[in-house]
Amino acid sequence: MDDPNISPSRGPPQKANPLIHKNIKYSAPWSKIGYIEARDVKTDKKLWELKVYEIEYNPNLERDAQEKYITSLTLNSGMLEVKTEFNEKYLINLKTKEIKKL
Repeated sequence: MDDPNISPSRGPPQKANPLIHKNIKYSAPWSKIGYIEARDVKTDKKLWELKVYEIEYNPNLERDAQEKYITSLTLNSGMLEVKTEFNEKYLINLKTKEIKKL
């Protein structure tokens, strides 16, 4: 997992710890901001990836200052809760991959 390119003015965001549930490891790769991926714990084969949110960049502002990284992955009533460094929360139905912003 590659670390993001962070300017001195920003500082590094907190990394989301992977979450293992029913032999599947859920993680938020640095290389794809706003995405989560699911991998088989035994084989490490990628089962799927999902774009949780999109960032609309303003070309007049520093790009890294506009990025928002996923900092937390937890289970909430059988759904995957994704939290960003700006305290935005999303719930993902692991069966349907439906995303709900909280």
